[in-house]
Amino acid sequence: MKLEELLHHTLAIHAPWRIVRVRNDLGKSQIDIWVSREAQRSGWFFATRSSPTPGSEQIWRHINIGNARCIVHAVIPSDVEDADLQWLGEDSQPFTRAFARQIAGMFMQGVSFASVCALLDLPVADLWKFKHRLDTGKSGLSAQGSAADANSAQVPAPNDPIWEELLSGSLQLDIRILSLKLLLTKLREQFSVIGDSEVRNLKAHELQRYFTRHEKMLSHELAQLARN
Repeated sequence: MKLEELLHHTLAIHAPWRIVRVRNDLGKSQIDIWVSREAQRSGWFFATRSSPTPGSEQIWRHINIGNARCIVHAVIPSDVEDADLQWLGEDSQPFTRAFARQIAGMFMQGVSFASVCALLDLPVADLWKFKHRLDTGKSGLSAQGSAADANSAQVPAPNDPIWEELLSGSLQLDIRILSLKLLLTKLREQFSVIGDSEVRNLKAHELQRYFTRHEKMLSHELAQLARN
């Protein structure tokens, strides 16, 4: 199998999209690919294909291929409905949708910011930009990251609606722990501007994870959750 064919299969790039160029820079452990939409034929037999739609090239970091970083270059015409193309990213985001889901899954599992950078070989600035846009509701996730947080008998599961009730403010608690007050204030501010359901789910996981980690000192707050 040729490299281009392998990449088409691995990265789920299907017609009418195709890889038109590959640069495999082994010295940098990086693979750059250029993707373009196949132009439609404009006439009868032997007619030339119509010119591709002009535009500016966009660049996103994609999921790794083995130990190599994968960078996607593409010019996306304005008429493309690309919500399901996981090898694409948003205009102002540094990552593709597939890579964004991978990162979100790691956050849901409680992996620290610094560890995500180290494990995925990410610049801190890119990850900060990604997380800031999620936190401020300016970006979303096309699919839910998969993660399983440790649960206890007292702490509700991450997908329990009680966490979104807390984040939306529809459920109020008498909170005695200052760190929880500060965290809940921050998360509520973020939650109020986030419209994407998957990013809201990420915030619910973050709050649930705090309760799980500090269960022993949150007996007063957990008792109130049990009554709701």
